[in-house]
Amino acid sequence: MKLRVGVDLGGMSAKLGVVNEENEIVDRRIIPTEKGITFEETIAKLAEGILSLGDVGMVGFGVPSSLMPGTDIVIYANNLGWKNKDIKTELAKHLGDIPVYIANDADSATVGEYFQGAGRGYQSVLMLTLGTGVGGGFIYNGHLYRGGNGCGFEPGHMTIRMDGVPCTCGKKGCLESYASASAIIRELSNSEAPSLKAFIAENGGKPTARMLFDAVRQGNAAAQDILDEYVKCLAVGIGSLVTILRPQIVLLGGGVSAAGDLLYRPLRALMKDNVFGYDVIGCPEIVPATLGNDAGIIGAAMLDHVLI
Repeated sequence: MKLRVGVDLGGMSAKLGVVNEENEIVDRRIIPTEKGITFEETIAKLAEGILSLGDVGMVGFGVPSSLMPGTDIVIYANNLGWKNKDIKTELAKHLGDIPVYIANDADSATVGEYFQGAGRGYQSVLMLTLGTGVGGGFIYNGHLYRGGNGCGFEPGHMTIRMDGVPCTCGKKGCLESYASASAIIRELSNSEAPSLKAFIAENGGKPTARMLFDAVRQGNAAAQDILDEYVKCLAVGIGSLVTILRPQIVLLGGGVSAAGDLLYRPLRALMKDNVFGYDVIGCPEIVPATLGNDAGIIGAAMLDHVLI
């Protein structure tokens, strides 16, 4: 039987996995991808790792980049130092005619959750990943939505505040600037509250997103203020997306998504103020993703099922 292989491509390593008919990972490899190795050398190493898994029938790649409109060319994978790179053509030098499918890494994670995680059983699934940035993906009627030119879906760069905080993309007021782990760290670092400064100093002196939730659990009022503002901004973003896309369920992935009721209880409550027609249509349930780092591998291995 031909094997399905999913590749979750990261800045330090590529995680390879064989995915069986039950959408379970049954074999794995980790291939270093650090900067300093050329694109061609990295692809050769990846191909060697892929072929070592057995009789491969297809390969799917989740890559940390948008793709060139209408193509599978990686525009810019910053952590890898890749710009305008054609992964599929380079891989063909080593894999021959084995089919290769490519998507953004957050899209791949969404596909994984759709097939095997918290989105299983739904036809339309919206997922946001709350990490260093804000990524995400959208499955509509069983197909991965990538926009008219194949270059969507970038929920982290929708504007939620005109003339707001500058974003790394060059715009101002992006959702990512307010709802990422990086945004939490920025607010913790900028806080002048003595109690919060003391809490940070007592816990290693370096703010983290998790530190915010730990401080709130200990009753820190300044931390609660930051969390309240964070949840309001996230609610605006999710509410706008729900109003436009009307998914059946909303999934949250990434490190912040593990915060539990401190995040989900107020977030769900704010949906009534941010979703058009909430009083009539309601809002889909907002739940944490369940697959963790495996979502990208499983999703990549299933890309041929959802790409159109």
